[in-house]
Amino acid sequence: MRPHDLLRLAPILLGTSIVPLDSAVNVAFPAIVAGFGLEVAAIQWIPICYALTYGSLMLAVGRLGDIFGHRRLFRIGLAWSAVAFVLCALAPSYGTLLAARVLQGIGAALTIGCGPALATNLFPEAMRVRALAVYATAFAASQALGPLLGGMLVQALDWHGVYWFRAAIGLKELWKAR
Repeated sequence: MRPHDLLRLAPILLGTSIVPLDSAVNVAFPAIVAGFGLEVAAIQWIPICYALTYGSLMLAVGRLGDIFGHRRLFRIGLAWSAVAFVLCALAPSYGTLLAARVLQGIGAALTIGCGPALATNLFPEAMRVRALAVYATAFAASQALGPLLGGMLVQALDWHGVYWFRAAIGLKELWKAR
């Protein structure tokens, strides 16, 4: 794949990265527990609210993308995610954080339910396997990078930072995807 091809894929790759970068939240668990004065066992609901929501909606969103347009739903997903990240970062209570995580899961489903289709539709059929390989590699790299970024952000900005930085990425890529 040529550098020009990677530039065409970049907004999709970066926009989709907000989903696997959620691995940064795992590093923030101790700070969230301390911030809300929770029992450690309560922390399990943070990943459950998010993963159950996006996992249950992803296939349906892919089909909706076929009907209404993958690009449109991807952009809605970026905007939705950015709002959800801000709500997570500003959550005044644990219940509010959990509700915002459900909203975040909807945004994740919209984004990753349409991302692979967008990536492959940019290229002729002969290049689609490579496009998906680059997409999958970027997704995996983002997931691996999440805990490192999470640790740095928690040190610098407390647990709120693991949401603020992804809101910025989502908004930036939404702007590019116009």
